[in-house]
Amino acid sequence: MAKGTQQRVLVFSLEDLVRQGLAGRFRSSFFSRPMVWGPSQIEQLFDSFARGFPVGQLVVYEAPAPAQDVEIGGTTIHASEDSRAWLLIDGLQRLSTLIGAWRASDDSPYAVCYDLERQRFVAGPARHPLMLPVSAAVHPTWLEEWLEDRPFLSEAEKADLRTLSSTLINYSIPVTVMMNLGDDRYELFQRLNQSGASLTKTDIERAQSRPKERPRGLQGIAHSVETQGFGRMSPEVAASCVVAAARSGRSQLPPAGVETLYAYESMSVIEQTKAEHRARQALRRVIDYIRQTARIPHLRLLPQPEVLVVLVRTFTHCRHTDDPRARELLRRWVWRADSSPQTIETAYAPVAPTAFEEAQRLLASAPLREAHRYRADLSALNLSSAAGRLNALGMLHAWPVAVANNPMGVPAGFPLEAPQALTPWLDSGADVFSSFVPQSYGQRLSLGCFLLHPPAPAAILREGLLELAGSDISALHHHLFDAHQIQLLDEGRLLELVEQRERTLQETIGKRVQSFARWGFREGRRPTLSDTPKDLNGPTNN
Repeated sequence: MAKGTQQRVLVFSLEDLVRQGLAGRFRSSFFSRPMVWGPSQIEQLFDSFARGFPVGQLVVYEAPAPAQDVEIGGTTIHASEDSRAWLLIDGLQRLSTLIGAWRASDDSPYAVCYDLERQRFVAGPARHPLMLPVSAAVHPTWLEEWLEDRPFLSEAEKADLRTLSSTLINYSIPVTVMMNLGDDRYELFQRLNQSGASLTKTDIERAQSRPKERPRGLQGIAHSVETQGFGRMSPEVAASCVVAAARSGRSQLPPAGVETLYAYESMSVIEQTKAEHRARQALRRVIDYIRQTARIPHLRLLPQPEVLVVLVRTFTHCRHTDDPRARELLRRWVWRADSSPQTIETAYAPVAPTAFEEAQRLLASAPLREAHRYRADLSALNLSSAAGRLNALGMLHAWPVAVANNPMGVPAGFPLEAPQALTPWLDSGADVFSSFVPQSYGQRLSLGCFLLHPPAPAAILREGLLELAGSDISALHHHLFDAHQIQLLDEGRLLELVEQRERTLQETIGKRVQSFARWGFREGRRPTLSDTPKDLNGPTNN
């Protein structure tokens, strides 16, 4: 075994992975196999991207590489000399297929299309007008041009293709970077390409089981949200979104629950159909906004569930929702909103004409705090309260990884924020905090005793933490352990460890919440989007 072998795991969206490849970061190692994939493997890869199935990690080892021409995905790239180039051990087939399809011309052998008639990916160039090239789908401007040339497409079909585009662009793949491998890279390559278990018949049947037709009504609304990987939506929330999209902005929204279902069922079939279509369109934009601007990756992590419904109405009935000022102020409201009657009543009141005015109206009802006065409630140990959800968001920001195998099937070392891990974990309703201290310890209930981690026995988590401390100490930093706390864990001094972690968690979660809620900042004219330490030191004049 090579001495000092290390690894780290990075996560890239497909868009970023292609960008790294075209910049010459990846190089073919001398034992990488040539491109041997056939059409079925190429089609299955893109089908997995679209359906959110994991496709496995890329494995590289970091080493010096000279300036050279690199052939990947049918593209020749002149890569500069790099002291830290990534030589591919495993993943050349996937990366070549991805880059080739991303940049493919109409007659390229790497072209892949989505056949709208058969609702499947097809390897090869477009053969009829309803085949959308992946190279167009992953460039939003090109996609809109493609859609404009096909006025015969329904709005629902256009919305589905835009969702497909967003899914492909944002799909995440982990890259394991190995360092100081030496001759062990040969052994690693052999193990990666000779091990692995075959799927059982049950596994395959489960993966292939999906509705033949898209669900309609409230099930269709919930299905559209779930297919975006944003979580499972209840019928009541789906009905609220439809009613929010249907009603004039000048009317009061009914509270979620029986009243919303009654309002939905009171509509005619034509009214329901129109409102459902508007709700699906708004939800696509709202989910993109919540993920990209508010940085909240899943429905269960919204500080207040009502936020989704209110934003659907805002994005449906308010003008200028692309205004950067409005988008930042809405982001602040999303992170500040609480469940007080005043906040809920204001949120459901008639909307303002523009998104900026609406954001100011919503913020006026949110609780007031001085800058940097948010204190995390470390007794909130589940997602049933806003405090618990904010705790989870604060800890998730540190990019934690699985420290041990677990019943959720997330392998040790895999980033927990990757959609392939986070979405099924949160969709299952499983706990998000797992204690790493023994039950006999008799500790007070505090977040200091817990990791943000899929359910696993405390003893297994402790073992995993100590193994990582010996092999990849940076992984423990992602769980907010510093060097001294790791020493306390190793020595079994759990009381001191928990007390120190409480201070670390309080600081980390507080800074994260403040970076988005921006208490103490004026809701003024210029957006303040930076999350730099300088920006968080105190309020400014903006």
